[in-house]
Amino acid sequence: MIVDGHAHSAGEFYRGEDIVRNLDEVGVDKVILCPGPVNEPRKWPVPPLAKVFRKRGLGLAGNRLLRLTAGYVARRTDLAEANAYVASLARRYPGRIVQNYWVDPGSPADLGGLAARHDEWKFRSLKVHQCFQRVPSDSPGMDELARFAAERGLPVFIHLYAKRDAVGLLRLAAAHPGTTFVIAHLLGLDVFAAADRARTTNVFFDISPPNLNPLRLVERALGTFGPKRLLLGSDTPYGKDNLRMSLERVNGLRLGDGEKALILGGNAGRLFFGVGPQ
Repeated sequence: MIVDGHAHSAGEFYRGEDIVRNLDEVGVDKVILCPGPVNEPRKWPVPPLAKVFRKRGLGLAGNRLLRLTAGYVARRTDLAEANAYVASLARRYPGRIVQNYWVDPGSPADLGGLAARHDEWKFRSLKVHQCFQRVPSDSPGMDELARFAAERGLPVFIHLYAKRDAVGLLRLAAAHPGTTFVIAHLLGLDVFAAADRARTTNVFFDISPPNLNPLRLVERALGTFGPKRLLLGSDTPYGKDNLRMSLERVNGLRLGDGEKALILGGNAGRLFFGVGPQ
């Protein structure tokens, strides 16, 4: 099984039939899909900046640019409607499109409605994006979200904003060992690499996107945490041909076929679907 662990319902992944066609073209079985900051079929040709930032990529510094768009995103996107749209795609294409529910842990109303939404839509993970929702990693809202995620067996997929948020996530993960956290884009990798390994056993890493994260950064994450802690991701549509490039990157790593299979989908199968070795 091959799983794109990180993509958005926008651009070429906006219409369900286009998503499935794109998956089929590159031989991917499933995609973990969350709303885009703006849900629309418009193309988003993010340039291949990994060629410029060859050692570490843009990393957390690039989040400042994203936060500048937060006002625009808030005017264009209703999270409730966006999550409902992704739920509709998952219903139309069961087994191919898997919902990742974008939640605002700073909103009591959002947190209060989680149980009902999960009962209705059966989403497989929870998404937090700190560039758009300014909630610290170790805030009361995140603590409540982590408890809910553990109760429902849902990974928390988080786009960290700053180094302090990576440090806070370490504290949160240590306080909730039964909750799985997936760090988007290898953000804050230095913080996690320097931490006591006992504090990070429930922390995993999405290696997307290939146009922003240089191969050297992926190799560093691999050398530090091993193939059991990394997940394939594309961040489609924010780049050109991201999914194909992500697949080629993993297949080009100096690993055995079994280790590559973990990154390509084995780890995602265990975290999101409860299948495969624990």
